[in-house]
Amino acid sequence: MVTTTAYERKVYEDFIWCFTKCLLEQGFQNSEEIAEVVPQLVEGLNSDDLATKTSSARAARRMLSREQNPPITLMVEAGVIKPLVEALERDDCPDLQFEAAWAITNIASGTHEHTMAVVENGAIPKLVNLLSRGGVVGEQSAWALGNIAGDGPTPRDYVLAAGALPALLPLLNTTTVASQLRTAVWTYSNFCRNKSPMVKFELVSAALPYIADLLETEDQDVLADACWALSYLTDGPNERIEGVQTTPALLPRLVRLLRHPAPAVRTPALRAIGNMLTGSDHQTDRCLQADCLPALCTLLRCGKSSLMKEAAWAVSNVLAGTTEQIQQALDAGVLEHLLHVLSTEDIKCQKEAAWAITNLCLGGTPEQLDALLQAGFLEPYCMLLSSPDQRAIIVVLDGLTNLLQAAAKFGQVEPLCIKLEEIGALDRIEALQTHENEQIYKKALSILDNYFCDQEDGNAQPEQTEEEYQFGTAQPQNINF
Repeated sequence: MVTTTAYERKVYEDFIWCFTKCLLEQGFQNSEEIAEVVPQLVEGLNSDDLATKTSSARAARRMLSREQNPPITLMVEAGVIKPLVEALERDDCPDLQFEAAWAITNIASGTHEHTMAVVENGAIPKLVNLLSRGGVVGEQSAWALGNIAGDGPTPRDYVLAAGALPALLPLLNTTTVASQLRTAVWTYSNFCRNKSPMVKFELVSAALPYIADLLETEDQDVLADACWALSYLTDGPNERIEGVQTTPALLPRLVRLLRHPAPAVRTPALRAIGNMLTGSDHQTDRCLQADCLPALCTLLRCGKSSLMKEAAWAVSNVLAGTTEQIQQALDAGVLEHLLHVLSTEDIKCQKEAAWAITNLCLGGTPEQLDALLQAGFLEPYCMLLSSPDQRAIIVVLDGLTNLLQAAAKFGQVEPLCIKLEEIGALDRIEALQTHENEQIYKKALSILDNYFCDQEDGNAQPEQTEEEYQFGTAQPQNINF
């Protein structure tokens, strides 16, 4: 074994640090200088001297930690990964393990090829072993595993197959040091992330009781990542939604977070609730029983377009449900708030609100359609027929078709057509006959051909109520839509 004196080690460490510091300050503008020092770092990492190995790992970590243009490819090609992975096993030097884990974390934050190079050099089982021991080295290992899992389904599944979740679970509690808890929850969210294929639910579901408890913490970062994990897990088949929803105490706590002051928390909480509302009728009922509608109405008025859009999407899922679910939404006052969203200038928000109204047009009872019309939705809804967003136009044309079909069943086509003409909707529909999108002009033509011919049925007259009309009589017990 080659040994070095304390003086030689000190000279080497000073050289490596001074050179690395110089490169850091220059922003790595001189690739030739980087290429010159990297082989010496690799040589130091392969040294039999522990102090030399540790100082080299630290220097490598510092170079890889540069925010702009870290030389990951250069260092990977020079062979740093193998000795860094080997250093993870040096239980006699936690400092070396920490530096090596940190350097590997930074490499795994690069391209897919960089991440797979870490995987192929056998880092995962060693990182899982260090994670299970906790402490600062365990925290850094969790971060590395989170980067690897976040790269895609394949590395994610490798991480889980190595037993990373059981090793992570002890960190997922409120007694964990704050920084370690944040890292652990973020890592778990990456375990749940990525599709094609989605993570096997049984590989991550054991953490759900822990996540349910963490939904009551005050740490915003923990809450945000916990909610993102739930949003990933509920974005799929109903069986996955069921597993999340039936976790004790989880759903009511998640619904409460829809009112959290931080958008970073409300956004993933809303996404998770919205996903649940796409599930079965029973799963939608659970969300309604957890009192999600008042919070959704508040979000429809929050002024932040991304949240308003997501809230409108969530409400549209309720309005696509059963008659009872639609009525609960109407009783909560969603129509007024959807009209507010429909009147905004953000086309993405408008389109989601239009979807909600179209769903109601398709599945609403006569009384519910009367409530929709009396809320004054028709004019702003039909304004979207002039939108540059072709999907928004199609959504409105579908809604009008559904509404006109319902009107035909109850002799209300003529007054509805008159109203559409009065608000300028007929002109917009006629203009769509020349639209470049074949689907749009065919739908517009179908409406014109089927509903805007001369109406000769004298029995199809609306009931007049202060210049409004109804799909039935004014008597609640005799609605005749």
